[in-house]
Amino acid sequence: MTIKNNNDTGTGTTSSLNLDEYEFVINEDRRVATSIAKLNKKWQYDLDTENFLLHLPKVELHVHLDGSFDPELLHSHLQSSKRYYERLPKEAHCPWDNSIIPIRSAIEDCENVMQLHSLCTCRGKRSLHEMIKCFEHFIPIVRGDLDFIEALAIDFVKRQASQNIVYTEVRYSPHLLAEGGDYTGNHVVDAEPVIDAVTRGLRRGEKEYGVKVNQILCCIAWRPDWADDVINLAYKQQNNFPCAVVGVDIAAGEEHFDKKNYPQLDHSKAFQRAKELNLNITIHAGEVGETEFVKRAVNEYGASRIGHGYRIALDSKCMDEMKQKGIHFEACPTSSLETGGWDFEGEDSRSWKEHPVVSMINHGLSVGFNSDDPAVFDTSLTWQLRIALGKMGLEKSSVSRSLYNSIEAAYINEEEKRTLKDLIDNYIGSYDGLNIIEELV
Repeated sequence: MTIKNNNDTGTGTTSSLNLDEYEFVINEDRRVATSIAKLNKKWQYDLDTENFLLHLPKVELHVHLDGSFDPELLHSHLQSSKRYYERLPKEAHCPWDNSIIPIRSAIEDCENVMQLHSLCTCRGKRSLHEMIKCFEHFIPIVRGDLDFIEALAIDFVKRQASQNIVYTEVRYSPHLLAEGGDYTGNHVVDAEPVIDAVTRGLRRGEKEYGVKVNQILCCIAWRPDWADDVINLAYKQQNNFPCAVVGVDIAAGEEHFDKKNYPQLDHSKAFQRAKELNLNITIHAGEVGETEFVKRAVNEYGASRIGHGYRIALDSKCMDEMKQKGIHFEACPTSSLETGGWDFEGEDSRSWKEHPVVSMINHGLSVGFNSDDPAVFDTSLTWQLRIALGKMGLEKSSVSRSLYNSIEAAYINEEEKRTLKDLIDNYIGSYDGLNIIEELV
């Protein structure tokens, strides 16, 4: 496995910060304040910490391709031909609340890229379902357009490399991106061409930017009729390296665990087959749902990793069980704030130092940091690590440990894990003023 040493400039070379003016420009997120002095007034943060994060080799296991589409590319695509507007559906039906949301008119009303960006992002609503509605606005722009999907996959790798993310497992629903794929339709959906397009794009991105990416296919909680096909496709594609499918997931809600109220959403038979096929399994659970859903994901569905899982911070016995079983938790701080996964009473009571992830780390659980849906939440993995250090009050050693945790939980072989660990070891060992290797080994 060959990996370049990239950074947030995306150039593949080491950049320096302007220490005189205390300014930096983050290529992956230009909306943020550029003054480190201002940032330091709000957070426990300084230039040394920023420099450490910018060049730190990173690993990301929980990031959705379909939550990473750059609004500028979406807008340019729409502007390139009137027919892209004409093929948009008039509206979409959201099964979780039976609401109908306008699609074509909402997109046509966007006069510029900033308005489209606003339509495609979800901040301040603190609702998982409202966040999913954001997807319903922009996924139809992409759906069924294989050439565009391939281009978006290339762009995804480019932006991962710009943050020095040396290994990624990117997940998505091939059915939602396929022609006819939506939450309520009865169309026959052929998802395999989508996987082929994504694979082509990821491979081109790997070759150009020198980082490694594998895929995870997502079932959709509201479409159990797609589940068997997802499992079959994952099994078929599992050895199709480079950029193979290395696992499966269930995304877009946890209602499928609730057999009493949503018996029609059951995915358990499909995941029993996934276990029989020895597929790697990671499942969204305990994000906004019950602690019991985490237990079921692990004990019944065979999950070795849990997407989010914040609810278990309220149950020390469950944390003990997950620790004993070696379950890895894919934490996404900004996402947890925006979806309501982080439950707190009012803004006055919100303290990042009391975030469930801090409790989970202190309890000795395997936790890694991730961006989840960086375009939807207008964030990045680098920003999640800034939050961990600057707001949660974690030490650099804890952040470095989280990367080791992610590597150990990654669906790759031991040789590849060793290569990634060596990258981090070499970086930490050479970082001026940082002596934490002893804490990590």
